[in-house]
Amino acid sequence: MQNRLSIPLCRLLLGLCAAGALPARAQAPAPELRTGRSGRASMYSVDRRFMVSGLSSSENMVLAGRLADLAAQVEKATGMPLPMERGQVLGVMVQSSASPDAGILKMQGWDGGGFYQRLVVPGRYRLDGEDLLEAAGWLLLNRYAADYTPSARRTGIGATVPEWMSAGLVQNTQAALRSRNRDWIARELADGRHMTLSAIVRLESLPPGRWREKAYAAAAMEFLFPDGDLNAWAALFKAVGTHRAIDAAWLRQHSAALAGPQHPETVWREHLAERARARTIEAWSDRGLQLEESLLRTLNFRPRTLVAGVPDDVPEELFAKDLMEYRGQEWTGPLAAALSLQVQSLRLGAPPLLQDVLASYAAYFDQLTRPPEEKAPWWRRRRRTPEDLRPPDDATWQVALNQLWLRAEHAHQRFLERHQTRKRYVDAFDRPEPGRLEETVPAADLPRTRWQRFVDEVEQRLNQAGY
Repeated sequence: MQNRLSIPLCRLLLGLCAAGALPARAQAPAPELRTGRSGRASMYSVDRRFMVSGLSSSENMVLAGRLADLAAQVEKATGMPLPMERGQVLGVMVQSSASPDAGILKMQGWDGGGFYQRLVVPGRYRLDGEDLLEAAGWLLLNRYAADYTPSARRTGIGATVPEWMSAGLVQNTQAALRSRNRDWIARELADGRHMTLSAIVRLESLPPGRWREKAYAAAAMEFLFPDGDLNAWAALFKAVGTHRAIDAAWLRQHSAALAGPQHPETVWREHLAERARARTIEAWSDRGLQLEESLLRTLNFRPRTLVAGVPDDVPEELFAKDLMEYRGQEWTGPLAAALSLQVQSLRLGAPPLLQDVLASYAAYFDQLTRPPEEKAPWWRRRRRTPEDLRPPDDATWQVALNQLWLRAEHAHQRFLERHQTRKRYVDAFDRPEPGRLEETVPAADLPRTRWQRFVDEVEQRLNQAGY
């Protein structure tokens, strides 16, 4: 593969949650899956199409909700509902531990006339959110193709779409990734180079991580398969389901973008140039204040909607700092882990200064999940990893939590101050030049006050009377 994208995006801790409060697209665990007060029950999404296990119940809920959001975006793009009946569940299993080089395992296949799909992902500290979205998107597109597979061919692993298609579609569902990809392509065009369409459609598989090929794959999907184009999408899934090759000849026959007399590469180059020139509100905005508002909503939460076993004396609503008072209680650790997951998910597309803010709040929540550990005999001690480090006693734990909270607050304040300064700087360019007056709205177009209407009526009567 060629060089990675130069714009760094941190490997997120499950960068899966849409900006806003914790997702509502998940529901309580099914009765048969309850595990008492351990707080580690598997969670279904509210549409019953995804089940996540391996983390705390709160974290499983966050992931299940984000996958349901992705499914809704895929349905919007294709213009077709996912062919998943009740009982057809895509399971996501998060490993409790994984090797440093562990990746996401995508599994699917026909068995007894049913089509089954699974995702096995590394532990929470090694899971990359962008990679997980792309893996889930690949399975969802394959689900469409499976519905077009003839009964006689419903064996083995089943139909699979080329990964440039699934990766490109998922990239286009995320605002931050669309902006990053557009900027990358614009720079390459300015340097006089770009990937040809024929090179993209030959990419059957793509490795995990951020690669320039994925930016072009996103542009190719936007070009060849516009959102809601039922004819193009249905033809694609039927071809994949019947194991037809999605090559240049097939695309020339079924994509409206290539139906004209011009050479496909010429039309493709024009599309890239137009994409690079596009300047939308989303492109100009760094989304800083939008994400900061989502952060505030995350810091103010209702604990009973997130975890079970919250004592009756705990208020209905809490602020993140309040969790220090309840440190060490059974429900606090799982709740803090879910909040950390939510905060870190906002880092996808956040400006650098806000990235520091989010990382600071996440460090505070992570510390709440690490209470002091009971002293163990020397023969039971083992080598510690950074994730295993714990404070020696409660007093030290409280001091560490206070320091992390203060650091997060100071970083938050610096972000707001610098963001405001930058906005003022930008506004300065919109002010009229000295000696140049702005056009004023004609007085007749402005609404009349009650007193002005009274004067108007008096003048009208005087005119009628001949004065």
